[in-house]
Amino acid sequence: MARNFKVTVNGTEYSVNVEEVGASTPMATNVAKPVEEVIQAVAPQVEAAPAPTPTAAPEVAAAAPTNDGESTEIKAPMPGKVLKILVDQGEIVEKGQVLLLLEAMKMENEIFASSTGVVKRINCKEGETVNTGDTLLVLL
Repeated sequence: MARNFKVTVNGTEYSVNVEEVGASTPMATNVAKPVEEVIQAVAPQVEAAPAPTPTAAPEVAAAAPTNDGESTEIKAPMPGKVLKILVDQGEIVEKGQVLLLLEAMKMENEIFASSTGVVKRINCKEGETVNTGDTLLVLL
């Protein structure tokens, strides 16, 4: 003998047919499982996926000294769009300081200063698309 149940799990409604199989005694004398156990056995188990953790682009260890031997070029580690430049020309920056935000593959990546110095030149603009290896800033 089959029995029909309507079950709602996480806002989704399911129609469930439950049939007793292999019972030798009438259904009235059997002890039925609680509805929660039936739901757990029949309904799909859905777990919330953990939120993705934003990852920063690796620190750029660009060491392409220019003619004076002291300048450091900060290069784009990947192609993307310059979202925000966080420093100004002439500003003193510390090693590890975030210089700009680069959007790549729908993620914001922080571009860090690879050394302490002064921003000598900014070679990009906000909203500009850059390619891997393009010089973004030059530190002195």
